[in-house]
Amino acid sequence: MHTDGLERCSSCYLPTSWIALPLLARREYNHDSSIYSFGLPEGQSLELPVCACILLKAPGKGRKDGGGKDDFDGSDAIRPYTPISDNAMLGKFEILVKRYDGGAVSQYLHGLEPGKDSVEFKHIKFNIKSQYPFEGKKTFTMLCGGTGIAPMYQALHKLLGTPGDDRKVTLLFSNVSPADILLKEELEAKAAAFPDRFRLVHVVGSKPDAPAPPGWESTSAYTADTGWIDEAKVAQYAFPPGEDTMLFICGVPGFYDGMCGPRGEKELKEGTVLQRLGYTAEMVAKM
Repeated sequence: MHTDGLERCSSCYLPTSWIALPLLARREYNHDSSIYSFGLPEGQSLELPVCACILLKAPGKGRKDGGGKDDFDGSDAIRPYTPISDNAMLGKFEILVKRYDGGAVSQYLHGLEPGKDSVEFKHIKFNIKSQYPFEGKKTFTMLCGGTGIAPMYQALHKLLGTPGDDRKVTLLFSNVSPADILLKEELEAKAAAFPDRFRLVHVVGSKPDAPAPPGWESTSAYTADTGWIDEAKVAQYAFPPGEDTMLFICGVPGFYDGMCGPRGEKELKEGTVLQRLGYTAEMVAKM
């Protein structure tokens, strides 16, 4: 129990109101992504439910509608992030952030000084998604692109790391190129550790009919595919529709639009890939 009098909507340490946490460290992950570590009280876990995310505030980095990258309107920019660390980490948590040219929050974070600056976070009920242990579900398919891997990685931690849980997971992960794959080594380590339970499929390409990059081939840890995640790939790799299966999806708005319909709408949109393949809203979690 927390005794600080702040309102909380779950087991998460973060309250429903903004709280400042120190930026402990930043380490570069690849050419355009960094891992940021934020401090919690000594011995404290973030205790974030699986699956859920947290909100981060970049003060004054809100933009006018239709404005350019420097057209700030004085409001705050607020973005959801799913930590890549699990609840076993004490005294801190970590998020992985991809930097975009003109990205309000990613550029704000990259400009902060570890050991000196702090960042405000909160956790609200809207950010709590489908919850582990996902009762009644025996198989799981994860479809994601780019930084959409973060909530999938959170669920993988729990599904693969919980003693006695022997359910199977297939992950289809889409990126522009092999160099853009986030958490590549970590995912391959999980695939190697759970060869009978976890199938990893990397899909790379800047367009739907992209050819395979030089040297791009399957290994013992993952299946190498090319292009984009589309209806044929979902039909090939995903667990088929059924009451005992669950499909997680996370990516850019256009990915949701084609696959299942807008992220904020529970129902699957008529004519989308998942709807055509026979999945229902009860089988799909829009992360």
